[in-house]
Amino acid sequence: MTTTDHDADLRLTVLGCRAGMPEPGWPSSGYLVHAPDGAILLDCGPGVAAKAAARAAELSAVFISHMHTDHCLDLLILGKALALRGLDADDTTAPETRIPLYVPPGAATTLRRFNELFPLGTDGPGAHPTDHVFRDVFDVVEYEPLRPIRAAGATVLPVPMAHRQPCCGFRVTTPHGTLAYTGDTGPGSAFEPLVAGVDLLVAEATLDQPDRTRHGHLCAAEAGQLAARFGARALLLTHWAYTDRAWIDAQVERAREHYRGRIDVAVPDHTFHVDTDTQEH
Repeated sequence: MTTTDHDADLRLTVLGCRAGMPEPGWPSSGYLVHAPDGAILLDCGPGVAAKAAARAAELSAVFISHMHTDHCLDLLILGKALALRGLDADDTTAPETRIPLYVPPGAATTLRRFNELFPLGTDGPGAHPTDHVFRDVFDVVEYEPLRPIRAAGATVLPVPMAHRQPCCGFRVTTPHGTLAYTGDTGPGSAFEPLVAGVDLLVAEATLDQPDRTRHGHLCAAEAGQLAARFGARALLLTHWAYTDRAWIDAQVERAREHYRGRIDVAVPDHTFHVDTDTQEH
């Protein structure tokens, strides 16, 4: 499921950016990276599946930062939607090409068990592809932190982050630009391999103030400090705890106190060009 008719630049489309559970018009985490040879989906939280399935023809790989529900719950829905594409009601043929799905260590078993909880029939999983999406639709691979992965003409580097669940951010490098996505993280992460010199830093700005717990989240001021410290060319703030525009604007101002580069705000269905100042609506 790969297409090569992509623009020369590196782009990122926000499918969802809400921290925790979604609200109307604001799905949870999901970001589509338009790479040279296809699209890479970073995370697949609630509300993201329908948007990602609509782009099935270009979807080349999926990467999951961690196994909190706001980052992975729609994987099963996406898999079932892809399994049903082009099938007749009585057709039980699995898709010819599986989509690589890169997940944290230990997640493959969790996902298979999740699928088994929702079989098509009453007597448990059968032969239909929707009963085995993590076998027949996705090629599930547990990634190794700091080991690069090639996907869609890009190199994706999983970098460990400090979070309550094991979590990796992703650095995506193409011939046309580099972006970093933090996933969920506290300020104690070793950020240099992820962020240093990137063209676009997609950083969570979940909190009003720094996290004093061990949960592992950033506030907007820390996102700005991170972009400044490691020389990111532009900053995209995301993972909103609230979607009120005044609250979001206040977070942008907090980040701007520390970072003088371009700052954008993640909004569902907006596309950001990594190496230009152009934004599509």
